[in-house]
Amino acid sequence: AATQARAAGMSATRLVTMTLMTTCAMASPASTAGPIAATARTLRRVCSSALKSHALLNPHADALTRSLGALASIRGERVRRLGASAPTHASPKLTTTRAGKANEWRGPRYGKGGRGGGRGGGGRGGGRGGASDAAVYVKRPRRAFTEDEQRRIAALQALADAGAAPVATLAKGKANLFLDGNPIVYGGAVDAIANGKRDGAPPRTGDPIIVADHEGKALAWGVYNDTSQYVVRILRMAWECELAPHPAAGVSAESVAVKCDVEEVIRDKIKVAARMRSDCRVAAGNANGPTTVYRLVNSEGDGLSGVCVDVYDCGGEGEGEGGGKVAVAAVSAAWAHMRRDAVVKALGECAGIDRVLWRTDARMLKLEGIFDESQSEESRSEETDDETAEGVDDADGQSDAGPIVSGQSEAARCYDAKTGAETSPPAGWVTVAENGVRYEVDLTKGHKTGFYVDQRDNRAEVRALGAGKGRVLDVCCYTGGFAINAALGGAADVTGVDSSPLALDIARRNAEVNGVAASTTFVQSEAFKYLDDLVADEGNLGTFDMIVLDPPKLAPSVNALDKATRKYVKMNQAAMRLLRPGGILVTCSCSGAVTQRELLPAIVTAAATAAGRRVTMLGKPRGAGADQPLDPAYPEGSYLTVVVCRVA
Repeated sequence: AATQARAAGMSATRLVTMTLMTTCAMASPASTAGPIAATARTLRRVCSSALKSHALLNPHADALTRSLGALASIRGERVRRLGASAPTHASPKLTTTRAGKANEWRGPRYGKGGRGGGRGGGGRGGGRGGASDAAVYVKRPRRAFTEDEQRRIAALQALADAGAAPVATLAKGKANLFLDGNPIVYGGAVDAIANGKRDGAPPRTGDPIIVADHEGKALAWGVYNDTSQYVVRILRMAWECELAPHPAAGVSAESVAVKCDVEEVIRDKIKVAARMRSDCRVAAGNANGPTTVYRLVNSEGDGLSGVCVDVYDCGGEGEGEGGGKVAVAAVSAAWAHMRRDAVVKALGECAGIDRVLWRTDARMLKLEGIFDESQSEESRSEETDDETAEGVDDADGQSDAGPIVSGQSEAARCYDAKTGAETSPPAGWVTVAENGVRYEVDLTKGHKTGFYVDQRDNRAEVRALGAGKGRVLDVCCYTGGFAINAALGGAADVTGVDSSPLALDIARRNAEVNGVAASTTFVQSEAFKYLDDLVADEGNLGTFDMIVLDPPKLAPSVNALDKATRKYVKMNQAAMRLLRPGGILVTCSCSGAVTQRELLPAIVTAAATAAGRRVTMLGKPRGAGADQPLDPAYPEGSYLTVVVCRVA
């Protein structure tokens, strides 16, 4: 490298020095005034010019350019590469994308905003990123249908051709997305809506509707919404349709008709979901003890878009105020809310549920075009948008999990799953177990369904990592899940931080119930402020053995990514400065917009650069457990990323 640099008229030492100076300047706060800011601007220009002139001869310049590009992108800035480097004997062969351009860092690939996910599956705004490498190398095969499947397709086609049902005709070129299984048909993908009713009235929200390609070929059927951006939520593909004898008089006995029975689909999919959880043994627990809380229905992952159901097995026979299996249904889709009775009954019949606590999000239902009469005037007046609820737009960027009562105003009613009659909800707190760890949960007012079931496997890993640890910090601890597991694993001095006093009261009770009250301390504070205060005291630097960061959804939409990414970097940078050499960082993001673009590993790398530390990833990024399945045709359903790394 030095020989190549000298041949180009510049020493390798100068090249590396200028690059490091530029990196340090870019890592400094954007608001830095005076000579530092001027130096940063000058160095960026000079270094860009230097990299351009050496790109052909110095392959290391490629790596330096990509590093600077990554750091600039994280800071919301931009580094342009002026010219492409040619391959040399020291450079790996460039691969090309479908667009024919050489692979290079372009920063986060923001796609069109779509469904974003978040804990509970109710958030919007994640959207799709750019085309993946899989689309380049894995060719889409032509699907072969059996005779039985062809018969089902023909029956749905006959229904559409007869005008006996509404039809949503897709725009040209949109069909493959849904043939591959994507369950959400957005308004932009629909070219026309045919009434298909004998009275000529247009379809209404909640009505079954057929989805056809631009040539009129039936692809699937689902439920329609005349207000939401989700025009159709697909329930059955054409080859999955249920058939029944044709009801028309004079039709041959061999003729069949399609059963577009939404309630039957609900029963079938809940039955399959319950069987899947049984097969995966999600309630089996581990060597440390049993698990009595898990997700039963995971929205699109289980084919019931907009419906999430978590099960809390409170023990007993279901007769007492707090006994039996209680399912908490978090519903964000109009079609499901309109069929509440069918969902409740199916949970009782197919999953052995005793009571169903029905929690609705008034803001989401408003976007779906319906009004929830169960909402009180008081709760409706407390509605807030995603960013305010998650603390993204606060004055100093200091955000925590917020109050235990969700910012998304929710009403909760309880129903007997056997009779459907309204009944009293579980009184007070219920106690559940997760891998032998006991937690108190408020099912009516807690975040989402009351407990973050998605972090079960990651909490178990933190327990294993806690062995032999001294000082541990759990930031945005909510009711103490990670902190208590670290203490149970053997950590001697664990501190949990959260902004909600009520959540911290529960965390203290949970620590006491699990016998770790002596080794745990819980502090009420904003996450960023607490970290800043720790870093400001040099005596804290390099003194923690493990830090867990589990902030709320900082990027509720694609538009919030730039601002949120800087916050993630700032939080992780502070944590790395507090860790001792060899310390463990467990950092999380529940923002779908971050997870779907695989940004968290890059965020961790950028934070390490800014903190002057080096990280080693301990395995691949983690996510939720097996009780939260994902539909590969719907990547927007993925929202949780957890990175575990060693900080040197």
